[in-house]
Amino acid sequence: MYIGTVKIVKKRGAQQEQEGSIKIAELNSKGKALDYAVKMLEIPQKFRMDILLQKGNIASDSIDKLTSILIEFHHLTPTNRKIKNFGRPEFMRKKVAENFATLSKLSSVSQKLERPLKAFIDKRSNLFLERIRDDKIRDIHGDLYLKNVFILPGSKFYLYDRIEFNDSLRYADVAEDVAHLAMDLDFHGRSDLSKNLISGYILRDKDSTLGDIVYFFMCYKACVRLKVSLFRTKHLDKKNSNSDQARKGIEQAEDEARRHLQLAESYLEMF
Repeated sequence: MYIGTVKIVKKRGAQQEQEGSIKIAELNSKGKALDYAVKMLEIPQKFRMDILLQKGNIASDSIDKLTSILIEFHHLTPTNRKIKNFGRPEFMRKKVAENFATLSKLSSVSQKLERPLKAFIDKRSNLFLERIRDDKIRDIHGDLYLKNVFILPGSKFYLYDRIEFNDSLRYADVAEDVAHLAMDLDFHGRSDLSKNLISGYILRDKDSTLGDIVYFFMCYKACVRLKVSLFRTKHLDKKNSNSDQARKGIEQAEDEARRHLQLAESYLEMF
């Protein structure tokens, strides 16, 4: 976690830069900065949500708390005319097309997925416009899945690694955050918790149209994760496919890609 920026300064009386002659100081303290650094706090990986889930430490009460936090975050995050434009049907169609254009360079992905996603946008364009009118297009997290959620003792939740570098990924329907989390819970074999998340969000936020669009987004997000897994496969293959570690990484990425593809196909009958 990023805490702030600090400066590196020479210790008083030190004649040259050598081991022990420099120190970390706050920006407003005395001393000329030799360089700057980011001050961070590491959260132990054992508190990552996917690891907690694998160990059986995530139950419905954790999902309830996470849902409440997510709703509060979505209510606080801004929206305006510029942001709302990213929820328009024509932009969503472009977003889907760009994902599959990249996928086609990595693998032969059937039109079985791209066509239904685009058809839904065309057929339900009024739904996307209604979501815009209801202020559901906001500056969301943008990459909210289990690895980016930490749960510390005392039910302290940290929604980590928010998208900052790409407006088209961060300015989106709040349903995308819900869908990404729900899809990843399905991916980890906990469809019961996935359903709890969706129904809980709809009930508490009184979001009457989220149920009409969330499985479309879950399919789309599964396709995005499919792309990411294939990217990993390609990168590891180029890096060093001869090592046991690389081969294991490739096999894991290929398995994740296969499972995300199956998951995306399973959502086709749900929207």
